[in-house]
Amino acid sequence: MDTVRNYIAQQSNRSEDSIEKADTALGGVTAHLLDTGTASAVCVLTTDVDAGNGVVTAIEAHGFAGQITFKDGFELLEEIT
Repeated sequence: MDTVRNYIAQQSNRSEDSIEKADTALGGVTAHLLDTGTASAVCVLTTDVDAGNGVVTAIEAHGFAGQITFKDGFELLEEIT
């Protein structure tokens, strides 16, 4: 998703060409799950804060506000250990 890649690039001061494909794929998978009704809500778990926030921003902009949350993987590890 271009929106995710653009968001990550802006927030991390990197060129869009240097953004990992896996980061943008998170947005695509999330959009697919919500758009097809496979999931009514999704939680994105990643240690890349810019990627997580980018996915949330993009998905909410496409009409799925309130159906997506982001959890920082490092924070989760701290909570469960």
